[in-house]
Amino acid sequence: MSRSSRRHFLRGFGAAGLGAAGLGLAACDGEAPGASPTPLADPGAPPPGSGGRELTADELAALLPESARPDGILDLFLLGGLNPFDTFYVVEEHGRPNPNDPNSAGEMWHAFADYEESIPDWFQRCDGGNRPLLEPFGLDAAGFTVNLGPFLYPLRDRPDITSRMRIVVMRHEETTHQSGVPYGLCGHRRNTPRLAGTGAHLQAHLHATRGARTTPDSYVLLPGLQDLSALNADSAAAMGLHSGSARPMTLRLNAGGVEVDALRRVALGDHVDVVDAAVAQYQKQFARRMAFSGNGEVVRSAAWSDYISGRAGLLAAPDVVNLLDPTALGPQEGMECEQFGSPDYTKMGLDIATQLLTHPTSPAAYVSDVDGGLAAASGGGAYDTHFFHVPESARNVTHMARELAARINEPGEEDPRKLDLDRHMVMLTTEYGRSPKQIGGGLDHWPYGYVQVLIGGPVTEEQAGVVGSIDPFANADGGFNPADFRAAALLATGIWPFSDRSFAVGDISAGNNERDCAMYLREELLGYRS
Repeated sequence: MSRSSRRHFLRGFGAAGLGAAGLGLAACDGEAPGASPTPLADPGAPPPGSGGRELTADELAALLPESARPDGILDLFLLGGLNPFDTFYVVEEHGRPNPNDPNSAGEMWHAFADYEESIPDWFQRCDGGNRPLLEPFGLDAAGFTVNLGPFLYPLRDRPDITSRMRIVVMRHEETTHQSGVPYGLCGHRRNTPRLAGTGAHLQAHLHATRGARTTPDSYVLLPGLQDLSALNADSAAAMGLHSGSARPMTLRLNAGGVEVDALRRVALGDHVDVVDAAVAQYQKQFARRMAFSGNGEVVRSAAWSDYISGRAGLLAAPDVVNLLDPTALGPQEGMECEQFGSPDYTKMGLDIATQLLTHPTSPAAYVSDVDGGLAAASGGGAYDTHFFHVPESARNVTHMARELAARINEPGEEDPRKLDLDRHMVMLTTEYGRSPKQIGGGLDHWPYGYVQVLIGGPVTEEQAGVVGSIDPFANADGGFNPADFRAAALLATGIWPFSDRSFAVGDISAGNNERDCAMYLREELLGYRS
């Protein structure tokens, strides 16, 4: 075979392999001549937790104590923009219509008070029963009572969950999904070199401190929605300036379940071993040409390292399939609020995420589950309720709350197949909220005042409550930005969040240096006072 043919052969099978495996699974250094791709420590990762230096005593003190750090994180991304004003941040005093003005329209919680698709009616259709519409949760920074909304009742019915819930007021200026989704998922705006998901930071850190393993530490679950790529939800798996070995493994869900055939490379039929042997031979030849004369050490090449990482991930991909119960790999359907959904992406994603995080021998450290809902909303995603807010929100919010609660151990349950709030942290994240004013039966985008939620892990009853406030005009009074939230998540796991590959002082809302920024996140966002 000619040299040109070999190049085309490697390019074709290498590109196809990386795509099928979800772009990188295990970490590898440059291959020595004659070696096969095997997982090794990330050669490009900075030293543990420091971005290239040892932490000072003050900086170490800014990290959470080891006893508070979660073993695993479920990051449930509520794609489309969750409305806070009828879910996690209901302040009845805000937005009441003027009783003396017949043209005055209600806003926030009151936006649909007199609408034909009423919240009380849908609450009954969602089996709300005789529960009150609202349940008081805590006081915000302005002293107003924040209530949990009606469609969160499956979480409200579990005081063991709500007693470990921390509602964080957020704000930013990105008004479109294309810019808001990457910012929400990564804490960096799109098209910036450091755009990396939380999973990439965690996986790079674990590779540097513990070494890589055959199966990944971080995963991204993406539902098979038609507009998913247009919304930039793929950025959950972005690796930024990390090497390719840091990229989380992406599992794509569709009407047929997980794309298992792609992971097993069924398209190659009976030729898998032959193809792998041929590619390995070409890799040996290429590595020899890259080696220093005399000692055989391969020159450092980011592109080569990324390629080898991808090949190692491709070869190990079937092991990921073996981590999951076969029932979680197939399609699922569901019913909520008298509405049928098939495929049920909420159930599918949470099933897989829970199994990965609780696996007895190879538990994931982080799973980003982009929630596609029981059925997509009219605007796209599960929560982009532009035209039919009440029925769509009722369906998907209730279903999300029910499916999430079902996968968290109740007090005394101790089911090893479920999440344990002493060991796992749940993050409910989203790109932004919804507008306070109704627009033709729906709500528009609203990044100026919304919320994200932390449950369990470092959040005990002492940290539970509301952080910040949203004023009567739906604007956050201060509020944290997505970089704050993502950096705080790293801090909570014991990772120093400041380096040239993660976050800078200027990304954080308060603080003049790294230590002050870290203390701000620890004390204000996470609730751990010195």
